[in-house]
Amino acid sequence: MRYALDKENNKIEVSFSGELAKCGICDSNVKGRKGEQRIKHWYHHEKKTIDCDDWYEPISEWHLKWQNIFPKKNREVPITNNKVSHRADILLNNGLVIEIQNSPIKFSEIKKRELFYGKKNLIWILNGNNLAKNSILNEDVFTFIKKLTISIPKKFELIENYNFKNVLNDIIEKTEIGYLKSDKNRFRIENENTLVFEFLDDKITDFYLTEAQYKYFIACVYESLYDQIGLDNFRQKIEIDYSSIFEEVRELRLIKKYWKKFIDKMEYPVFIDNLNGLKENEIFYYQKNRIINKNKFIDYYLKYA
Repeated sequence: MRYALDKENNKIEVSFSGELAKCGICDSNVKGRKGEQRIKHWYHHEKKTIDCDDWYEPISEWHLKWQNIFPKKNREVPITNNKVSHRADILLNNGLVIEIQNSPIKFSEIKKRELFYGKKNLIWILNGNNLAKNSILNEDVFTFIKKLTISIPKKFELIENYNFKNVLNDIIEKTEIGYLKSDKNRFRIENENTLVFEFLDDKITDFYLTEAQYKYFIACVYESLYDQIGLDNFRQKIEIDYSSIFEEVRELRLIKKYWKKFIDKMEYPVFIDNLNGLKENEIFYYQKNRIINKNKFIDYYLKYA
């Protein structure tokens, strides 16, 4: 462990080998180790207290680098829950624990920690150099050049029980228009009554023919729901447009090699440092598949220190 308590209960690090202090959890005597090859630390030199915190891991330089970002009072803080105590790598003033994980960990240990610290009170920072070795983040760039919009009326006075949402749903589910959602095409619904498709290439070579076909498909959906009442009038209210756009979209793709599978079992937010494909000032938010500026990440959590 990095910190122990002196005679005045001050939180101290090892100054020299053989230095004596007491453990902040069990009050047992601990002794300091300091050398050229190992990072200075305290250890329980009495057998009966050697397993004071069984979650303890050897301290690494990477571990220290992250801890040192936060004030001393927030580093390696004992937490007691149901008479069981563990040292949190970082405990913020709002109760959030930051676990800095440098080495592999069993799935059973992950569950224990996540249960111990509680829901919404834990995030993980992992060292990609050790836990995702040879994994790499690639960025794929897609350029969308065409946009198709299909609008139907929200209100239609000729049908008493007209429901445009039912019509839209059947257009997507029961006609060839629904196939446009496949491949790399982008799809969304705007203003509740407009289908929007964006394409990487020119999908429609003859717009007027396509417009006629799609209006026919939509009219068939309408007829299946409301017979032929007001069908011609409804068909005239269908609006279809096909236009040019230019929009680049960048998508992150994580290629996993020598990836520690326990990472996928972590239910709490996971941020990976030192991952191939990241810049030095970036960190990867795994569950969100998003790169975050490391300085902004640090500044956000320092607000609670």
